[in-house]
Amino acid sequence: MSTMDLNRWLSSDDALMQELKRAMAFQRPAAEDVMAEATAAFDWRGIDEEFELLNLSYDSLLADLPPGVRARRLETPRMLVFDCENVTIELEIGAEVLMGQVVPARSDRITLECADGRTEQSDADDAGFFLLRRPEPGPVRLKWQRPQNPGVVTDWIAI
Repeated sequence: MSTMDLNRWLSSDDALMQELKRAMAFQRPAAEDVMAEATAAFDWRGIDEEFELLNLSYDSLLADLPPGVRARRLETPRMLVFDCENVTIELEIGAEVLMGQVVPARSDRITLECADGRTEQSDADDAGFFLLRRPEPGPVRLKWQRPQNPGVVTDWIAI
């Protein structure tokens, strides 16, 4: 772009519009991988509006550790608590299953999402309890979807 083109565009909207029309007239198809990435990015545009984030407030794996120790292995199930202003999700990670409860109790859908894209779903009962199969080790998060209301999603946590 030359200084002369810039000066012409700044002084005349018509000149700028003509240049934009010429640029838009030249079309070439986007590569498939570029389109897939653009679509994926577009799908995430409203994620913050759709789900409220539940923060990890308790992890038994990290509770009461001596100074200098980052984590320990427990023989008992791992307990996690995620919360925000209006809801808490308590989760017990066992050897084969994840058992949890939504507080206050609601009988809605819970989705376990793995970082590799796998998901598993369960419906919480009237007391808010739900049961999911334990996935392979790696990052996971829970989504609680409420009809006609925004849902909530937990932080990613490694299991």
